[in-house]
Amino acid sequence: MLKQAFFFALVGCACAGPAIGQESGSPVIDNPELASARLLLQAGREEIIREEIYLTEAEAAAFWPAYRAYVTELQPLRDRRTKAIAAFLLAYGEGTVSAADAERLVDEHLGFLAAVLEVKRRHLPNFRAALPPHKAARFYQLENKLDAELEAELAVFVPLIDPV
Repeated sequence: MLKQAFFFALVGCACAGPAIGQESGSPVIDNPELASARLLLQAGREEIIREEIYLTEAEAAAFWPAYRAYVTELQPLRDRRTKAIAAFLLAYGEGTVSAADAERLVDEHLGFLAAVLEVKRRHLPNFRAALPPHKAARFYQLENKLDAELEAELAVFVPLIDPV
């Protein structure tokens, strides 16, 4: 349900036209539906983490500030990726995906993956300090599963580029 809200908002953005390519004061596309869907998605992630990690009070006091710092660092990366996908969907829908667009799409995707991995590595010591080893590992497993679910949704949602 939460993932669907995010993807419907992304489709709405992709169909919004000129707003996609414009820079604004916001780090991502100015779209209230997208912002709302993203908040729901993040709240859903936090709910799953709360339910699956079984934090003690002391662990929670150390974990949640570390988690919020981690999410804050990931958000601009996710914003950039959302904007890239929305731009691709717009160009794809208009039939105007250029060779440069195709190259940019791959470069952006690989850059996103590398940057996310770096954030995860950089924050690992904080999570290890906040949690016992099994819970820190479980947290990273949950993050990987949640990311994999979103990737699976994107794989269905985002069309393959035409081979021209």
